[in-house]
Amino acid sequence: MKTPGLAILVGISSLAGMATAAELTRADWGAPPVDVSHSAGHWTIAGKKQTVTLDEKTLALEVEAQFVFWTMPASATNEMIVKTDGREFPLRLADAGQILITPYDTGFKTGVKVTLGGWPKADLKLFLTICLQGDDEELVFDTVAQEGKTVLRQLDWPPALDAGDVDDTVLSNNKGNLLPRHWPKPYYPVRATDPNMGTARTNDHSIIQSHLIEDWSMSWWGFERKGTAMMVIIETPDDAAYQFDHPAGGPTVIGPRWLPTLGKFGYLRTARMCFFANGNYVTLAKRYRQYVQDTGLFVSLKEKIAKKPVLGEVIGIPQTRVGILHNQTPASDRYSATNHYELFTFDQRAQQLRELKAAGIAKTLVYISGWAHLGYDRQHPDSLPPPEAAGGWDGMKRLADTCTELGYPYIFHDQYRDYYVDAPSYNPDFAIHEETANGPAIAFAGSRFGDWKEGQVPFMRHWDGGPQSYLNARFQAGHLEKNYELFFAHGIHPQGIYIDVIGYVPPDEDFNPEHPTTRTEAMRGQADLMNWAGHNLGITATEAGADWVIPFSDVINQSGGLGRTISVPLYQLVYHDAVLISYGEGRRGGKNNLLLGLLCGGVPELPVDLKTVDENSLAWMKQMAALNRRVGLLEMTNHEFLDAGRRQERSTFADGTTVTVDWDKNTAQIEPPLK
Repeated sequence: MKTPGLAILVGISSLAGMATAAELTRADWGAPPVDVSHSAGHWTIAGKKQTVTLDEKTLALEVEAQFVFWTMPASATNEMIVKTDGREFPLRLADAGQILITPYDTGFKTGVKVTLGGWPKADLKLFLTICLQGDDEELVFDTVAQEGKTVLRQLDWPPALDAGDVDDTVLSNNKGNLLPRHWPKPYYPVRATDPNMGTARTNDHSIIQSHLIEDWSMSWWGFERKGTAMMVIIETPDDAAYQFDHPAGGPTVIGPRWLPTLGKFGYLRTARMCFFANGNYVTLAKRYRQYVQDTGLFVSLKEKIAKKPVLGEVIGIPQTRVGILHNQTPASDRYSATNHYELFTFDQRAQQLRELKAAGIAKTLVYISGWAHLGYDRQHPDSLPPPEAAGGWDGMKRLADTCTELGYPYIFHDQYRDYYVDAPSYNPDFAIHEETANGPAIAFAGSRFGDWKEGQVPFMRHWDGGPQSYLNARFQAGHLEKNYELFFAHGIHPQGIYIDVIGYVPPDEDFNPEHPTTRTEAMRGQADLMNWAGHNLGITATEAGADWVIPFSDVINQSGGLGRTISVPLYQLVYHDAVLISYGEGRRGGKNNLLLGLLCGGVPELPVDLKTVDENSLAWMKQMAALNRRVGLLEMTNHEFLDAGRRQERSTFADGTTVTVDWDKNTAQIEPPLK
């Protein structure tokens, strides 16, 4: 039965609701209290904490953040590179024939939209938004291009900060560095610029790009100035880099740089600026920690252990690496006529592990490398069967059984990116193809160690296996499954895997029209490697660990070193309780690396032959393992330098544990003391 009275009542109620909504203030429904105004050629975005001023002609920006000024200079030559009719050329944003600036309000962020177009010979339009967002009024920049015959190949926006009075630039390359404004040497993150380092890298043409450890282990950088701080978080890092310059004596220039994806701009890019009236590098690291927790990039070790209980067994235990066959091909640039071959049989390594157990090492995580048919770094991704000279399948099975008998979990050091031309399945169709056959190869690490191209395919021959290209990431997981199904068929079931390089190097684009692959898609393919390994094996480890691998990887190593300026543990301040980091005396830094491991609450790398370790180093390794048992699942809450010369420093963990390192005295003091 119809109820007309009810219908009339609902209608009246709806009208009343509409009237009430019309009377609500922005604050009533959560909109940011930000005003946008225009006067005398300037647009002003004014919040309660930050005021942003944009010059409508030069596009210069000034931010007053709680009485502290941060400025970004006017639009400059070469800040944009476009391509049309097969030709690349630079453009200046402010030279656009059409510039339209209007208020912009999404309901949760408020500012202005800048629409740019009308450059000569370029049918291109840009949309830039500049907005304050949230209670902290962080400044968010969105950038997208409407591309036609003209495509956008590179864009430096927002401009690099005017760092003329900045005290330190905070860089997340390696595990974290401070670069003082007046640092006396020239500095370039991914290439050696110090002439005293010799000629080994004279021809290095590596470029700055995201997800390359020496450029950024995390997608942010920042600045310290007289007790204040600010930072830039790159929210769309997959096709990003940064413009950078630091001549001898400074100052440092650094700002966002957007790279193309498969040749064009393609999608919206976002950078976020955060401002702190009181803060330093720790403040910035903790803001980034909040960001990765909010976005799901942070996955704690406790969460990982809940899915993979075997991971819990390696908290607070050392890691031991055992190599089987080292066998450089003469085609390798590193080939040594006197030191190219070394063999340990599987049975010899099994005996060493028994001796390690007898020496009192109750548990260690064993990394087995050099098990490939021709030896370490040979014939990947078709590295099986195991070398006959080392004992073949039967010998490998005896080593695996010995690890199980001793209670030592074991994993294989493996590799699926380097694509060796003598691998049985090698086919250049599955190697990555660069955009053109012209110009030098750009793929890392050939760009550092020497490379060439055959057509569009880049090659290098630095590692033991000699000539190689790079396997498209779409095909890597299939090879992983193929190899481990063969292990399983021989009764060998490792408790995990170490997948070399993928946490260290940037993802690879592939322009092959049969399987075009963006950097984002390449990362997805390599995530498939780690996900399959986590589900079917257990522990997943990789090299160095750019932060895109954090959700998928459990263990990384200290590969990449400390950088060349003032080392600070930015990575650990963000991710200490999300990934285990190992520290070994054999790496660059020697014994200092063990002190660093204590400072950072990591896990030690223990040689299989204890006779190669002095008593002091062994004591530090045992201390590090015990400390990791205490704090391995806890946040590193603080780091500080205790003296002007930065020779004493202290880390603090969530339970109150502190570790104080004195680099002059070579001591580490842990409070409260370990039992």
